[in-house]
Amino acid sequence: MPADRFNHFATSVATTLIDDNPAFQCDSRNKQAIKAIGAAAELFTLDLTPFVATPQSVTAFEFFDGIDDVSHLLSAYRAAKRSQTFEMDLPDAREHLSEYADDFANMILARANATLNHHQAHLIAEWVKHLDLYCAVKSIESFFYSKADLTLLEIAPQHDWEIVFDHMAIRCGNQANLDAERVSTLLKEQHGYVSTQFSSEACYQFPDGWNAYPLYKILENGQVLRIFVDQSDAHAPSQIIQHWNYIYGYTAHHLGIRATMLEDGVRVAVPLEAVMAALEQAGIRIMTPTGHYTNGLLMQVFSEPEKNREIPTELKEAIGAHGPQLQKTIENAKLLELVSRQELPPEPAREYFALYGIEYDATNPLHSAPCYQYFLPAQAAHVIKTSQQVA
Repeated sequence: MPADRFNHFATSVATTLIDDNPAFQCDSRNKQAIKAIGAAAELFTLDLTPFVATPQSVTAFEFFDGIDDVSHLLSAYRAAKRSQTFEMDLPDAREHLSEYADDFANMILARANATLNHHQAHLIAEWVKHLDLYCAVKSIESFFYSKADLTLLEIAPQHDWEIVFDHMAIRCGNQANLDAERVSTLLKEQHGYVSTQFSSEACYQFPDGWNAYPLYKILENGQVLRIFVDQSDAHAPSQIIQHWNYIYGYTAHHLGIRATMLEDGVRVAVPLEAVMAALEQAGIRIMTPTGHYTNGLLMQVFSEPEKNREIPTELKEAIGAHGPQLQKTIENAKLLELVSRQELPPEPAREYFALYGIEYDATNPLHSAPCYQYFLPAQAAHVIKTSQQVA
């Protein structure tokens, strides 16, 4: 899988985008990238070169295909979690978690058993069966806990939308304990994820006290999986990520989902504004979007956080010793992140999947081919701030 094929493809896409949109500029040092201008006239670079990887098997399918009721979904979830190594199977990963982290995980399952109906269970199973086991397990936990996530699955057919997994964020602990490094190693060695071929994408460092490892995977069915593994810096005791991890363990702090649709036989992204409006009409409040400077290549917004008022008082008081605002922020247990990524036209989309030896089918919702594949640090910094807003 020569890298020059990926570079040639990216150069072609970059040239087309620059020719079609005067808001984009060429990058004189990297013809595979474009530059976008932010509101404060700052330049953001978007490298359009797809990550190099070998397509992996769709390991969730055998566990979740054909499920039509809640009890079978719960049984499949437990079997899937036992079948591979997850964070809680690693003693070092459990060492700095609260006892409440297990209570929270058990509460998620009990809540699903008590409140889900069989149609919702079927929707969840049908969606996660196209993923790998890691993302399937984490996504199920999200759907079990987050009303916003499940609502989007339920309303999508009313709009002829098809809902696509985009990414998830796994909140780890503290850099002093190498918590994100441990999880990144697990994902690479046990679950088949890769870093990109770019050293600049190996790890992000943010000025407000946290860092993150972006990891990627493509499945044989064309589904792309992105995981953002983040943690607090070693000398940032008030940074929220480590406290989220302490309370909630390694459940995904948010699940990033996109909506696409067919328009005259061409797969296109549903505008973020349309998804936001539909969710708000369904009773889900939406926060402040970001990414306007990318002119639609990558837009992101959070729903209002799912609040957890059940954290034991003594735990909240202990966390509050690092900063009084943390006692409220820690209740932001779960979010839905809505994502919109501009899709490639049919011929470049076909070329994109050909890089991985996959025959493109525009009617297959898993064959979503965004122009830009990655995370943007500027937007990651924005969404971590909005995820801390309290009410």
